[in-house]
Amino acid sequence: MLTRFFFTLFLVFTSCLMSEERTIMHEGVEREFLVHIPDNLTEDSPIVFVIHGFTGSAKQIMEYSGMNAVADREGFMVIYPQGTTDSEGNTFFNVGYEFHKDSTIDDVSFIRDLFVSLSEEYSLKRKQGFATGMSNGGDMSYLLACTSADLFRAVAPVAGSLMAKTKEICNTQSIVPIFEIHGTGDQITLFDGDMENKGGWGAYYDLPSTINFFADAYNLDKRSTKIMAKKGEGSEYDIYLQRHWSQNSDDEVWMYEIVEGRHVWPGFKIRWWENPIFWYYFGSGNEDINASEEIWRFFKRYL
Repeated sequence: MLTRFFFTLFLVFTSCLMSEERTIMHEGVEREFLVHIPDNLTEDSPIVFVIHGFTGSAKQIMEYSGMNAVADREGFMVIYPQGTTDSEGNTFFNVGYEFHKDSTIDDVSFIRDLFVSLSEEYSLKRKQGFATGMSNGGDMSYLLACTSADLFRAVAPVAGSLMAKTKEICNTQSIVPIFEIHGTGDQITLFDGDMENKGGWGAYYDLPSTINFFADAYNLDKRSTKIMAKKGEGSEYDIYLQRHWSQNSDDEVWMYEIVEGRHVWPGFKIRWWENPIFWYYFGSGNEDINASEEIWRFFKRYL
């Protein structure tokens, strides 16, 4: 067991070393990002964006998601965009939070530019990629689904929310499959939403309404619920897969509902004594599922 643990750490460490820190000028601002290129990249390889959360960083989500290891095995490029810093010194992606209402940062355009420029640089043929992200990065994934269906084939928010402002501008004419992973005990991005803006982030929808919105917009008239993990039977949490689909389409909308799960990227763990406050809000994670592996399994359906 220890040998496997240290081998996994070695793979993550070496994958991080193979990632490159880069910058690009966008709308007069120097923007940072990390890019990970696997050895087996080909012209047919897809691009996956992994977007960090509020106050987070590209480096942090690269390290705790473990997505590089999946990319090395499966042969896709990973891009980790870095958010800008707001007036309070917090890094963010502009999805319309109430306290960012005066921000003019256009992160949709920034991510679109990264997609196009790196596709051209590495002579990639695929015209669409994928996006996932944690928390604010999950919110950003929804925004990309609503605004950039021409570039993104599917998105997978983790602990994300559909902001009311995003839904107002959401274009669902072109289908972008959705896969949300969310804990019902999330104390940051509430599973039940916050349409009255009690938390100060701005109004956002509950997860069932969010998933139903996309399923209805895509005319996915079939629904099923399946238990993926059962607490007490080798798992830390009960995890349910809610799946929406149609016999007339390969496009689907999924949600993993992690009962009592917190604001965390599943598969990532932290020991409470290393950071008690972080652990209180985000939990220790869980190893019932590995979010990066599950997300890639979903994305792979749409290659």
